[in-house]
Amino acid sequence: MRVRGTVRVAVSLAAAGGCVCAILRVTGLLSGRPIGAADNTDGIRLYRGAGLIPDTADRRSDWKNGVVVHFTRGAPSFDPIPSAALKILRAAVRGHPEHWSLTRLGGTYALLTGAVAGAAAWALSADGPARPLALLPILLPLADRDFARFFISTYSEPAGLLAVAALLSGTAILAANRPVQRVERVVGLALTGGGGLLAATTKNAYGPLLPLAAVVCAESGRIAGYAVASAILGAAVRPVVTAQRWQSRVYHGVNTHNLIFTMLLPELGPGATVAVGLPPEAAAYSGHGSSDAEGVPLDPDAIPGWRAVIGDDPGGARNAAYRYLARHPAALARAVGVAMQATQGRGIDYLRDDPLPAGADIPKKVTPTGSMGHDGDALRAWLDGLPAPWHPSLLAALGIAIGSASLVGRPRSGLVHVLIRVAGVSAVGAVGVAALAVVGDGYYEIAKHVWLSAYLLDVTAAALLGAAAAAVVSGAW
Repeated sequence: MRVRGTVRVAVSLAAAGGCVCAILRVTGLLSGRPIGAADNTDGIRLYRGAGLIPDTADRRSDWKNGVVVHFTRGAPSFDPIPSAALKILRAAVRGHPEHWSLTRLGGTYALLTGAVAGAAAWALSADGPARPLALLPILLPLADRDFARFFISTYSEPAGLLAVAALLSGTAILAANRPVQRVERVVGLALTGGGGLLAATTKNAYGPLLPLAAVVCAESGRIAGYAVASAILGAAVRPVVTAQRWQSRVYHGVNTHNLIFTMLLPELGPGATVAVGLPPEAAAYSGHGSSDAEGVPLDPDAIPGWRAVIGDDPGGARNAAYRYLARHPAALARAVGVAMQATQGRGIDYLRDDPLPAGADIPKKVTPTGSMGHDGDALRAWLDGLPAPWHPSLLAALGIAIGSASLVGRPRSGLVHVLIRVAGVSAVGAVGVAALAVVGDGYYEIAKHVWLSAYLLDVTAAALLGAAAAAVVSGAW
């Protein structure tokens, strides 16, 4: 059924407007009572690159028991983290030479997400005004407070959320697209490829989403799909390598410590210390992250062999840990299972969401919880308290299995087919991000590191339920 252009524009505007209003409402920007995500010391990596200075008594924003939303302007730092999120932040602060509010960044992300929703709804409405319903599983989780509040934060996470929304929206378009719909195909490839590229250049931890986007583009067939897949892979090389070098220079010892002491040793026991070159006595620190419950970094001299092994050669120690993990795939599978289980902590309870007044004089105060992963015993107690620990892994397995079914048989473009394709792609993405989280930084701050996987799993669940409902209504897929 051919749909008139005015109807398609109306559907597009409705989707964009609804998405923007939902985000503004759940973040409190409409009511003037914003909620966000407090800084855990990571924020400085971005805002110093945009010339922002927290408007607090000590000019810091970390661990203030609330969200610092008021900033003043200064000279940009010479060494911020290389991230696409920094480019978005710089765009949001442009035109504000003296004072700036973090709520402006929330509004910017709301508009960008709305633009993605509008473009996707326009492309999907080519075959009827009901086809954009395929976007609901992607957009509805954005109205969840646990996800939307990060739009008002100085983290890279909101750019990753925008990227995934684009990637999955493009996936829906390509799954529904017919060969004659060339303009719609271009929109689908742009959203899918652009989303994957944005994800990978926002944070290296989101790297698995880039090849996933490339596969989706290439699988859509034709020269254009292969061209976009090749283009995004090539375009990502330089920024990804630059970001990895920055991470290695600033955090390599920290990340290696967390990998070995919070994940490798707890999963494989004391024998792993010798495998990575540490003396057996170092096993006494199994489960201890790079900082304690109060956020104070551990004294490396207190850990036998730390400086000689991790301090002097973090790359070598990390590679030794990977080789040992490769010989124990069951332990690696358990670690990924823990990461999937931790997606149920998407609320990240140690990051407050209420804003602080300008000029707040509040001392640093860390409220430790098990989800921080700084202590192995506290982490296990927290994990044991989560409901249905098997649920996230089972959901991901169902999404991948059912999504794979959309690749078998004759090509289809019905709503059920589109939804199960979205479910499959989001499930693969969830597992990929979770797996990279544990091999990158162990269990340290695991709930925050798998936060994007939690969103992807919500999309998976909603898409599978939507597909089941559509199958009942239509009688077949």
